[in-house]
Amino acid sequence: MHGVHALLLLLLFLPRQARSFSPAAHRVPLRGARSPDPHNLRHPPPPRRAGPTCIASVATRNSDAAEAQGTVLVIGGTGFVGRHVVGLLERKGIPYRSTSTDGRTGTIVLDLTDADAAQSLLEICRGNGVSTIVSTAGSIFTERDYEVNSSSGRTAAAAFGGPDERDTLPKYVFIGNSPRVRNVCNVVSSLNEYGRGKEESERLIEETFGAKAFIVKPVFIYGGDGFGLNPPRLPAGIGEIVEALLGLYPIQATCEFLPDILGVALEAPVNVESVAGAIVNVATGLCEDARMLERREDIIMAASQRPSGGIASQSPATDARRNELKTILSTQASEHTPEENFAMLEELETLRPASTRPTEDQSLNGRWNFDFDVEPDVGTGVIKELFEGGGPEWLRKIVDFQGVHMEIGNRQTTIQLVVSVDLFEKETKLVLHTSLSPASRNPDGTMFMETFEGIELNGVMLPYPKAWKRSRYLEFSYVDDSFAIARGAGGEPHFLLRGA
Repeated sequence: MHGVHALLLLLLFLPRQARSFSPAAHRVPLRGARSPDPHNLRHPPPPRRAGPTCIASVATRNSDAAEAQGTVLVIGGTGFVGRHVVGLLERKGIPYRSTSTDGRTGTIVLDLTDADAAQSLLEICRGNGVSTIVSTAGSIFTERDYEVNSSSGRTAAAAFGGPDERDTLPKYVFIGNSPRVRNVCNVVSSLNEYGRGKEESERLIEETFGAKAFIVKPVFIYGGDGFGLNPPRLPAGIGEIVEALLGLYPIQATCEFLPDILGVALEAPVNVESVAGAIVNVATGLCEDARMLERREDIIMAASQRPSGGIASQSPATDARRNELKTILSTQASEHTPEENFAMLEELETLRPASTRPTEDQSLNGRWNFDFDVEPDVGTGVIKELFEGGGPEWLRKIVDFQGVHMEIGNRQTTIQLVVSVDLFEKETKLVLHTSLSPASRNPDGTMFMETFEGIELNGVMLPYPKAWKRSRYLEFSYVDDSFAIARGAGGEPHFLLRGA
């Protein structure tokens, strides 16, 4: 959300204890874990998804569309991104096969640079009932960059480009390059062949598969446990910190106006789990209209796409479970792990009555307080530390945070995020102003566009660059008389308590 990004901007230049930046385990999928006290939580939380919900280019589908209509074939299933795609398919129970060039770990042998690769690909698809092909194959900084990176497109075109295959085309999902990365590849000689190969594959896949071609274009992907040089890779813990810092609103707004080579260097990276989540949701039909995912926000949004609709009919059992979850989240969240809190938030979202449509009523008007005990991300962990008196005494004499809340008013068209802080023991109030409007694609009545409108410090409006006046998606995925769940462009759910 804009407000959280702005609040993090305040914290960016303040000294912190290292533990404030300790990467949370919320990126690790929860596999049937139970709460520490089984008496407080009768049902184990469900596995969590990566990242927030739909974007304007992502159509919401019914739950039956989330089921794969066949087998997903993952080319390069033993590579960095491929392993995460395979792991997510496995956890979701979606049938899949994966390939590698050497057949390791039970994969099918397939080398896209071989002369007979097209025929091999056709035989694999026909023999396994493949409905979606996902190619994560690629190389960088090698002598074969063009050959390897163009092979996905060349093999696909040779296998499926004939008239006999037109009626049985599978979906094809490919990891390409963003336009800015492509521009950098054109001017950096060591990246020329890498970029040229990716560009050719994108072109051939789009020409061959048409509306069934889907291209995911991350700038930089991080994840895993270690550093990598070829390809360049940051581990998850450090990557989350870099993403939180470079994802700050002013940095991203400034980044757009920098030359490509500098702008790419300052682009916020995206977690490999979000990339895998977006790919799997495309494969299962949850993101049918997301044919081109070029921005980090779009990838994260697609990764967390959920079956739509809410619950049409209520029952005593659903009411009881909803009340149980709300009680735990509002009074006992600190007793649970971030993974468990996240899973409970997502379960509560699934219990939203279908009749609740925040963009069409006035249910959001009023004051909302952030519950930092529930927040699972790195940035809000830092905020929670400072709000609860964390850090040395000398720091609190310089800056002492008193609270943060959100006020939605003017018939749900405006948001004021109010940050109260003592600077050098003097009361200070920072207010961020944004406007709200329903998103163009809004089948569930939960999706808004939030536009930055200004910053106010102690009643004085501050000047700001025009580049900051941007819009982002903001979803209120659950709202009732006491609680709300909001998902912003960062992807994580924020638990809100209605204030007085």
